[in-house]
Amino acid sequence: MKLPERIETTDVRAYEDLYTVMVNDECLLTPKGHAVVVRSWELANAIADDLVAEGTLDLQRVTLYSLHATQRDFIEGRVESTIGAIIEHLPGDFVLHPDADPVLAAKQLTAWAPLVMFWREVGLEVPMAKPLHEAQIPWQLMEGLGGRLIAMTPAQLSVVLNAVMCFGSVSLGMLLAQQAIGVDQAVAALTVTATHGASRARGVGDDQEVFVTEMRQMVRRMLQYGRLNQ
Repeated sequence: MKLPERIETTDVRAYEDLYTVMVNDECLLTPKGHAVVVRSWELANAIADDLVAEGTLDLQRVTLYSLHATQRDFIEGRVESTIGAIIEHLPGDFVLHPDADPVLAAKQLTAWAPLVMFWREVGLEVPMAKPLHEAQIPWQLMEGLGGRLIAMTPAQLSVVLNAVMCFGSVSLGMLLAQQAIGVDQAVAALTVTATHGASRARGVGDDQEVFVTEMRQMVRRMLQYGRLNQ
């Protein structure tokens, strides 16, 4: 499916209770050819505005369009397999792997406090005595996590799946999908390790500032997508 290379104009067309996003006077499609049609005027306009800000359809970036495309192309009608894919990434959640350096680990666990609390609520004590990938995942944990995921909408699952792919964290994705963490808390959790390294090396430079800005933008979009789909 060929997508427009440049975003020249956007519009939203309303028909009954549905809103279609238009790009360059044509109906915008997902990579699998589904029309971008939503039930919220606010969501449709936000997707259109986001596209104008980007200027291109870059599927490697987290945008409101890419979040919708993930939902429409890969999650709707495949909820169970989506949940299975998310749970498979559970052992790799960065929150379960604090650094061996006690100074950095202390900073990480402080910045990760909302995520640590999430895992404790579903029955997993963090930090762990033994890496999860080296131990059998308790069935109670699988059941608790699966129950929370099955209760989510496809839009929320899109946020979780994108967070897993982009950030490497099931717990952060679920908190973002449920609007249960703020932008600053999420960005702090994502950048604490890099910030510590930068401060020890030569101070916070341009690369670190760009990294933090990119993390903040992705977090904001994930929270916005979840909020507009409520």
